[in-house]
This record gives sequence, C-alpha cells and structure tokens, in this order.
Amino acid sequence: MVMQRERLAKSSAKAPGRVLDSPVVKVLAERCAGCQECVIRCPTAALSMDTRNWIAQADDSLCVGCRQCVRTCPFSAINVEGPMLVAERMDPQPERPAELLGSVSEIRAGISTWDDALREADRCLSCPDPTCVKGCPAHNDIRGFIAAIRDRDLPGAHAILRRTSVLPDICSRACNWSTQCEGACSWNLAGGRAVAIGALERFVADNEPVPEVDVVQSGQGEGLSVGVVGAGPAGLAAAWELRAAGAEVTVYEREEQPLGVIRWGIPSFTLPDDVVQRPVGALASAGVSMEMGKEIRPEDVDGLLGEHDAVVVANGALDPLLMRVPGSDLAGVEDATEFLSRMKAALSAGERPLDIGEDTTVLVIGAGNTAMDVARTARRFGARAIAVDWMDRRFAAVRPDELEESLGEGVEVRFLTSLERIEGVDGHVTRASLVSTKQKNAKSLPKILKGTSVSVDVDMVVMAMGYRVDTTFAKEVVPGTPIRPPLEPTKLPDRRWIGSGILSVPSSPVGKMALAREVTLRRSAEPFRQRIWAAGDALSGPSTVVGAMAQGKRAARAILASRPSRPARQAKA
Repeated sequence: MVMQRERLAKSSAKAPGRVLDSPVVKVLAERCAGCQECVIRCPTAALSMDTRNWIAQADDSLCVGCRQCVRTCPFSAINVEGPMLVAERMDPQPERPAELLGSVSEIRAGISTWDDALREADRCLSCPDPTCVKGCPAHNDIRGFIAAIRDRDLPGAHAILRRTSVLPDICSRACNWSTQCEGACSWNLAGGRAVAIGALERFVADNEPVPEVDVVQSGQGEGLSVGVVGAGPAGLAAAWELRAAGAEVTVYEREEQPLGVIRWGIPSFTLPDDVVQRPVGALASAGVSMEMGKEIRPEDVDGLLGEHDAVVVANGALDPLLMRVPGSDLAGVEDATEFLSRMKAALSAGERPLDIGEDTTVLVIGAGNTAMDVARTARRFGARAIAVDWMDRRFAAVRPDELEESLGEGVEVRFLTSLERIEGVDGHVTRASLVSTKQKNAKSLPKILKGTSVSVDVDMVVMAMGYRVDTTFAKEVVPGTPIRPPLEPTKLPDRRWIGSGILSVPSSPVGKMALAREVTLRRSAEPFRQRIWAAGDALSGPSTVVGAMAQGKRAARAILASRPSRPARQAKA
C-alpha cells in the first residue's frame, strides 16, 4: 500500500492543475458524534478516535482516498480531498478475430496470468463492510475469494464462491457487473474504477475446474423429493442445492435442451458452449433426473404435488415482446428467439442461412444486451446491422462493454430512435420508417418527435426488446407474480444498508437497484401456497442469470429448512 501511494503521488505531482498529490482527510469536530462508524469501516485504519475529546481523527499517511468514511458518516462530519491512491485497473482488451465472418471464437479475453490476477486482486481494499457483496444479487463473498486469489489458492476461492454460486464460470461472463458488484465497489462509488471482480471470478473458474455437485449422504435433504419446473439458471441452481443436500430432484423442461436463453440466446462468442453445458452435465452425474420435452401446464401442478414433497416453479420468460406497428406481419420480420436460435445453430455448423449475407441489412429493434447479441450475430454473416432504441444512450439497459464491442464490430446503434412502420413488396419487408424521440431523464418515457420520419432500406427486422413470462401460468399457480419492486424504497431500509454507504451516492443507482433485488430474494424463500415456491423469471419477471440463480438457491434452502411432505408420505409415516 505504501509503494502504491508513493507511485501515484509521483504521477499526480506531474499533472497540471493538481493541487493535492495525496488524500487529505478533514474531520469537522462540531459535527462528529463519536459513533465510530468511520473507524469501523475504514479499510486502511486511517481513522481512529481521539479519546480525550471522543471525536474521530485521521492519519493522512494511511488514507487511500476511497471515501468510505464520507459515505458512511451519519452526520456528514468527514470530508476527503485529493486523489484516490489505487493502481490502474487490469482490463483485458476484446480479442477481435482477424476475420469476423463466421467466427465463433470467444471475444472477451480473461485475465490470463497470475501476475495480472494478483495485480488486480491487490486493488481490492478488503473492506470491513464490503458494499460489493450487497451489490451482488447472490451475495458472493467477494472479499473472501479475492483474498484466496492473493494466496494463490484457487480451490479455496472456489470453495468460497460455492457457498453462494453454482455458476461462477457462466456468471463471470454473463453478468452486468457495472450495475451489480462492480457498480457497488468502493472505488466506483468514490468516482474511480472498480476492482475487476468479474474478471477475477472468471480467472478462478478458467484456471481451476469448477467443483461438481458434492452430494452429502444422509444430508438435510434426505428423504425429500422435489420437482423443479424449468431448466434455466433458477431451476438448475435450486436442483443443485437440493441434490447436494441429498434430496431427490426431477427437473421438468418443455424444450428439448436445458438452460433456455443461456443456451440459445447468448452467442458462443460471448459464452462458449462447453461453459454452458458444464452445470447440466454436473447435475446429471449427481443423479438429478432431467425430463426434457416435458411441458408442465398450470393444471399439471397439482399432479406434481402428489409426486413430490415440494415444487419449485422456475419457468422462464420466453414470450418475446413484439412491437405492433404497420407491416409487422410481413415476411422477414421475426423475434430475437427465432433469429438467435437458428443463427447460432448455423454458425456452429459453419453454415449460412439463405436469407442473410453480405448484401443484407438487418434492422434490430432494441439496444439492450439481447439486441446487441442479434446485431453482432448478423455481422458474423457479413450483414449490415442497425440497432435502434427509443431510449437515450445514458439510460439504455445495455452493458457498457457489450455496447463498445458491438460498435467495434461495425454495428450501427441509433439511440433516441423508434420504429414507426414497416413496408414491403410482395409480402416481404423492404423498408422501415424510423422516427426520432427525446427523453428528459431515466424515469420518464421517451416521446415521439413529430415530423422526424426517415426511411431505411432493410431486408430483415428482428424484434429484440426483451421477454415476458406466461401470464396464465403466473395467475393460476403463483398469483401476484411477477413481483416488480420499485427502485425507490417504500419504507426506511434496514440500517445495515444505510450504514454501508451503498445508498449514499445520489448519482449512482446501484444501491437502490440492489435494495430492490432484496425484495425478490426474500420472497423466493417464502412458499406461494402450500409446498410451492417460485424463483427467477417466474417470480420477478425477466431476470439476470445471477439473480435467477440466487433466487433458486434461496428457494431450495427454504425447502430444506421447512422439509414439507406430500400427503402420501405423511400417511405412510
């Protein structure tokens, strides 16, 4: 830490206009109440108590400028000026293939050497009250697994991650860290660059085999039989947790293959197929029964309750959101599900569908992560890809790194732009009319600007605005879902959340987003009716992989704790 301070102090001294080359802490004695919140939470022991006056005092030589004290002081009695003393973040650059056409090679490079991993791990402050853990939907012990990396203990890092995650290799590639763990990192909350938590998790998963399901004989689940509806991340996480405890688990999936959108919706160039298949193989080897092609309808649930002691409803959000505009029924207009599934299969087989090529223009409606997957897939067939979204770029629901990668691959992204109508010749799309929008802030919906229509010649239109859950299933089996908690807390949050400082940065929404996720996480531990739990998309609508996984694990643990019993087993007892 001292060497880091000296190095950054020297570089800061050369910067024009920089007054301070190291942090300076000011304690306002008239405001300090001596509560010691700052002392407890300072990661570098730069704060202590003046026991004569019982006010906080600072040692500037130990301060690194993380501003945790500023965020956590309940009386605004501390101010920190000067730079943050933290090394540059290790950000592996995307490995763009020399030839994009037909490429399925993974685009995102991981941290490849121990030197780089240790250098990035050393950026972590090991905060006494780590806000990154609150930002992670699964509440991974981030401080703990990074400490294991520092000790070069990858099995130990896996053991720490295993407490809360069964998909570290998938989550470390698919998560949007900027709105979760990294967004809640102390450095990020202070206005700096977060520790590369996702890259460090991937380093663990890539360099040490992810542990298989460790079934505990005579465990807490012995004698329990549980049916899981849906083989997405929520369902598989629930199955993993239950089977590891010794329960008998049957997973029912209406598709012929498990993992839903993770399998067909995330391209191989961002999530390799061998990574996707790993948890499925692990569950099968552990004795989990996987009934593929078995659709469970609402009227079938009572039958499942007769066969199992408990049921976890984890069916995915597979119904695509479609924009009903004139011409949306023309040939050449399809949804992201259809496009991604058939294009991914073609890329894997080294084939090219007849309807896409280098003279094709694909218009993608949406600019979220799914839309970027569609557009980048189209580019791998040589097509021109244009993605439009009526949101302002500042508020769009897309990973910043994914957007930059897409732009780097030649995708044209037009924000504040909406689809007005689609035109065609002989029943096939040939042109789209686009219109401009404006948006004041993140909470307001964009408004259409009249008189701004422009036409674009297109050959395909792909609706990629997201998905929703089957509402019939939700109403009849798990009423009241999907749960959509507001970002603004409706009551005073738990004082542990306030005290952590995660909610104290008005410019950052990560605290409110994390707090909202806690509502659904807690709800996943409560049965909706006797012996029925819900998790993932079925509970909260379209979910992130890590959020769905966390809910599945929480539901499983609630089942293990309550040990429900079907009537037939009760009668035998």
